[in-house]
Amino acid sequence: MDQSKLKRCSASASSSSHAEAAAEATDPLQKAERELETEVDSRKRQKQEEEETAEKKKRCCFGTKDAKGNDERTIFVSGFDNSGSRDEIRSALAKHFSSCGELTRVFVHIECKTGVSRGYAFINLKQRGGGEELEAALTLNGSDLGGRKLLVTMAKSRDEYYGHFNYTGCEICRAMFKDARRRLYKWKRETGDGKFITYSPEVEEKFRLYKKELMASPEFRTSRKMEKSLKKKKKMEKSKTKMEKSKTKDG
Repeated sequence: MDQSKLKRCSASASSSSHAEAAAEATDPLQKAERELETEVDSRKRQKQEEEETAEKKKRCCFGTKDAKGNDERTIFVSGFDNSGSRDEIRSALAKHFSSCGELTRVFVHIECKTGVSRGYAFINLKQRGGGEELEAALTLNGSDLGGRKLLVTMAKSRDEYYGHFNYTGCEICRAMFKDARRRLYKWKRETGDGKFITYSPEVEEKFRLYKKELMASPEFRTSRKMEKSLKKKKKMEKSKTKMEKSKTKDG
């Protein structure tokens, strides 16, 4: 009896050692498989994020190459039918103003979330010398486009040239505006206040009201809280790093 028990014990011990050896052999393979799965998931998430960012840029009002380019020669156009898509409006305006000269830019301002035109556009024409192209474009003021009478004037005479009032925008827009304010502050500091355009009292009042509404919005308050929290975290990390360096030197 004792010998049979001993045989069974040795057999079970042998089988358990074989199982452990098999587990040890398969463990590196399982680990490699898990690492591969993690890497594949990470790449999928990265690709998805890139696609989402690209889609957001397509929907963004300022996600096109024509978004930048306003200058003293820019033409302002409004009064057109804004029920069509951005591309349809751009094509219609380009065709309507093609007789004035070579168009270098047609920017139709839209609301990012809806894609609906805000009812105005900026147009730039290639300069030919005497400015005949601008005069030709301004003669189209009051002209008919799709049964609508157009308003055509120099952009610098319009409030929309200086700011986008009552505009919600998206996260890309807000980041762009924030970056622009940062660059303006830097330029102002480096040039000793620089030379600023003097706005009309009406535009100044619009800016003031818009700023007041923006600061009162929940989105602005949330972003300010997040920004303050991030600054505080960075400050604490910097202080901690400084203390660690100091301890290392003392040691």
